[in-house]
Amino acid sequence: MSTHPTKKVKLEDLPQCPYGSKCYRKNPAHFNEYSHSDCVSTSVTPKVVKTDTNKTLPVCPFGATCYRKNLLHFAQYSHPFDLLNPDVDSSDEEEIKQTNKKNEIINDDKKRKKESEEEVDGDKTEEYDSNDESVYDVKLEKTFSKMTDDEKRLMIERAFELKEKLQEKLKKTREETEKRKKEIEELQHKISEGVLLMEGEEEILKGTKVKYFELFPERNCKQGSAAELHFRLAESQFYRLLSGYTTAKVTKVEYVCNPILINKFNQAREELKKKRGEEYSYPVLAFHGTAVTNIQPICENGFKVPGQEGFTHATDTGYYGRGAYFSEYPGFSMGYIKGSTKLLLCQILQGKVYHCTQLIVGSALIDGYDSHCSPSKQELILFRSDHILPQYIVHYKLDAGEFKYAATGATKEAIKKKLAKIGKLYKKAVATKDKKIFTGYNFAFIGQMADTPLAIEALVKRFGGHVCKNTVPFGGTIMTTGLFVNGYAATVPFDPPNIIICSIAEYEATTPSTELQAYKNMNYYVFYREDFLYDSIIEGTVKTLEDYVHD
Repeated sequence: MSTHPTKKVKLEDLPQCPYGSKCYRKNPAHFNEYSHSDCVSTSVTPKVVKTDTNKTLPVCPFGATCYRKNLLHFAQYSHPFDLLNPDVDSSDEEEIKQTNKKNEIINDDKKRKKESEEEVDGDKTEEYDSNDESVYDVKLEKTFSKMTDDEKRLMIERAFELKEKLQEKLKKTREETEKRKKEIEELQHKISEGVLLMEGEEEILKGTKVKYFELFPERNCKQGSAAELHFRLAESQFYRLLSGYTTAKVTKVEYVCNPILINKFNQAREELKKKRGEEYSYPVLAFHGTAVTNIQPICENGFKVPGQEGFTHATDTGYYGRGAYFSEYPGFSMGYIKGSTKLLLCQILQGKVYHCTQLIVGSALIDGYDSHCSPSKQELILFRSDHILPQYIVHYKLDAGEFKYAATGATKEAIKKKLAKIGKLYKKAVATKDKKIFTGYNFAFIGQMADTPLAIEALVKRFGGHVCKNTVPFGGTIMTTGLFVNGYAATVPFDPPNIIICSIAEYEATTPSTELQAYKNMNYYVFYREDFLYDSIIEGTVKTLEDYVHD
């Protein structure tokens, strides 16, 4: 709308409009009554508002109807106010139309607000967490459209101050987080790479000599102590999967530091990582049982595997491959100790594992794999000596354990009555449908059971177990079978059981039988009742062994 030249002279004599050229009114009558210094066109709405803070702010698309509550939004956009409340003298038809249009905009805004409730706070309302009480002074106690210019200016200034404080606080928080992250990464690196060293270990690693560090249980927790870390690691691994030897206690741990074997093991691990990927390169802690005379040579020279000079199998050629056998279950390894109370705890690199589903006696490593495991996954078979690092010698003892109340007379009487009817329990077990509940369990039987040894063995096999056939004389050494091959006596290697079932007559006999005494001489001290076998079969799950221990 252009102003006629004749009107310009008249406008100079009119009173000045308080808003000057920034006047937002569009009523022609208003322009006839007030002067607007630079005669800005009344048909154009100002696009920007300049505040006294010397910041030019763009106009918010929603103007005074803006529903956002984020103070930073109000600091970045202007919101022309009183658009909904024109002066009382603005009553012509044009202003009414303008008002109707604005009302339509308001209704659209309300609909938009309901459709996007998650965006009610504009660019997502920030939560202000500060100890500065002035932060809370910027709360909006009245709508922005009703604020005075001074109130708006003060609010914008405080909003910018608050934004700077929050950015500074966020920066400090990120710096502290990064610092803690680096500390954790450094500690993990020390543990995984062996940087957390025993006293004098750093010098030993530079040489070739083997060092044994004796570690004992301590009451005090010394955080960051390498000695405590090594002891607790070996101790917890021993107890974690211990079964059948509930009274075993760790008395001492020897940490073996062999620089030559450590270097070979680390090189093999890097090779495995490149070949298979990082997930296959993580070592597993597993036990190995052997005669006490073999422990020191192994720790100093490493393991020998099939194909290496000087390698001989102590027992057999290997049910699941011709390699070195390990187990995460110390009970498995204890059967190979032959009178000793020491176990080797080693780091082993399994890589890609071939899971055996049947016996592959004396087999070489299956092509495409790095190791084997038994059907129960409780025996691990390694074929490379540099994939094995003897790290700990775990010393333990078998004793009576913690104090336990003896079974009452009534309890003992009930057990005797149950065992007196063991024949009925056995028949019920025989009639039970087959279910492989004893996979990984190696049984030995002492004394007369409910049926013949062959019948008991057939029952155990039906439910996934294995029966050890050992002919052991007094003293615990291996006995010849009486068979002859090429004129020489053939011997049967000792087959270690992890569950020994003994008849009550044999167990309570005044003089123990030769077989029972032989097992005791080989550090087997826990023997179980016959009803454990039948109750487990009938229930369809292995019962709690502790409930069937001979007192």
